Amino acid sequence: MEMTGAEVICRILKDQSVKYVFGVPGNTEIPLLDTLAQTPEITYLSAIHEAVSMGMADGYARASDEVGVVLVHTAPGTAYIVGNLYNAYNAGTPIVVLAGQQDSRLQWHDPYLDSDLLPLVSEYTKERWWVGHAQDIETAVRRAFKEAATPPKGPVFVAIPRDLQSQTVAADFRAHGGQVPVDIRPDSECLTRAAQLLVDAEQPAILAGHQVPDAGAVGELVELAETLGAPVYTTAQVPKLIFPASHPLYYSRVPPIGFSLPGLEGHADVLLAVGSQLFKQLFYVEGPIIPPEIRLIHMDVDPRSMGRDCVAEMALVTNPKVGLAELTAEVRRLMSPAQHKRSQQRFEQLRNARAEAKEAHELTFKKEWDAVPLRPSRAIREIADVILPRGGVVVDEAVMLTTYVEYIMEFSEPASYFSSNACLGWGLPASLGVALAAPGKPVVALVGDGSALFGIQALWTAAKYHIPVIAVVLNNRGYAAIKWAFSMYPEKGSPQGADLGYDLGNVDFLKLAQAFGIAGHHVEDAAQIRPALEAAIEEGTPALIDIAVDPRDVGYGLPGLP
Repeated sequence: MEMTGAEVICRILKDQSVKYVFGVPGNTEIPLLDTLAQTPEITYLSAIHEAVSMGMADGYARASDEVGVVLVHTAPGTAYIVGNLYNAYNAGTPIVVLAGQQDSRLQWHDPYLDSDLLPLVSEYTKERWWVGHAQDIETAVRRAFKEAATPPKGPVFVAIPRDLQSQTVAADFRAHGGQVPVDIRPDSECLTRAAQLLVDAEQPAILAGHQVPDAGAVGELVELAETLGAPVYTTAQVPKLIFPASHPLYYSRVPPIGFSLPGLEGHADVLLAVGSQLFKQLFYVEGPIIPPEIRLIHMDVDPRSMGRDCVAEMALVTNPKVGLAELTAEVRRLMSPAQHKRSQQRFEQLRNARAEAKEAHELTFKKEWDAVPLRPSRAIREIADVILPRGGVVVDEAVMLTTYVEYIMEFSEPASYFSSNACLGWGLPASLGVALAAPGKPVVALVGDGSALFGIQALWTAAKYHIPVIAVVLNNRGYAAIKWAFSMYPEKGSPQGADLGYDLGNVDFLKLAQAFGIAGHHVEDAAQIRPALEAAIEEGTPALIDIAVDPRDVGYGLPGLP
């Protein structure tokens, strides 16, 4: 079958059931853009900044469990996606990035806007290739989908010169490269030893990352935690719901500022860590990340993640869904009646301690209920009361105020919560992709004013394609993370009142929204939040709600803060 390179790409996209391609049009993708316009099964959604396209693909892939597809320009377009590419890479999001490259016949002539794209993306892609011959396009693109969707999942980048997109090649679609099954079982001897460590532990604990929901293993993790009577913690980065936040054994995220397990009276003696990139630190802390008295069991499908940051006493290379189920069965087999009784006592103790902590949180929030300026806790409670009963989805890039989101909203349903607090500018674009994957559900982007400004161009795309996302800006007029970092910096020598760069002033988000064709509302009184949200949901059109919150409150429960 003779087809152009662009037709081959579109045929593969159809074979992979791709519904959307996200991008910003550029001249190096003209042949592919033209062919996409002739492919009614696929919708091309354009943005006015490549970071928005990348964020949309990320949000769509996380919410749909399908591979997101991004089409970008050569050097400038590729450079603009790097921030959100970093977010997708750390979240393990399956994305195929197709990059148009300058005509291959110009490679010895330093053409305009040309660059070696692979080094640009090498740190934040699972694989990356440059296609040198038109007949290799089919192999490269099929392999990209296979690699992106095979655990450990992640972005894959393919650069295809413009002339190869137009060349006619003989395509053979009989042989498909599908996803590789990864139902890997753990080594039986290692499994038994790990189970025995957990059974004998006085205070076992579990730390889980996004590989758990990626493998569809949330139920298995709940079952193991309940069997052990072990508290469950998640990583500071929670790309999607890892463990039901309303569960009595959920004990919050582990802050990336030295390793600690909040809520426990003392150290855990055995820690089961499930996933990779679990021990990332924001600041340098003297000594080992995990205290030496904690014995570590590490479970992951990727052996490369084992022993990178912390030495594991036991390593279980396995698919988390399979491994957690088999580990639970082995724990039950080994557990004596006395140990079972002890595990249930731990369960009740942890349940009661968590209930007491929650009551203390609620008392704190109650004291702040009528505070002026409006406290973030009140704003987020008002939002929760409108969105959660309607089965809404929250896309969270509130960064420091995420602590309030977690304490107050307590998500428990899969695909109800997506988050990032790394490279700013993810939240607004990602919410558009999530809304496309969850039609009919209210989708709210909870963003700080700083993160909103990084991705504000997403409003143009929301308006153009009538994507009914509600952008809620929790506006504390500054970069709260930097404000907090300065409060924790012991060597600070700058004078009182110095401009340290974190004050953003009074940005008029209503005018920004209106400039992109979106209705905006400014809120200073908590009583205005509910009607503004309800009206936006009822109208079913994109909207922005700018909520002024107390700039003195930069996050709940963090050291050095109110």
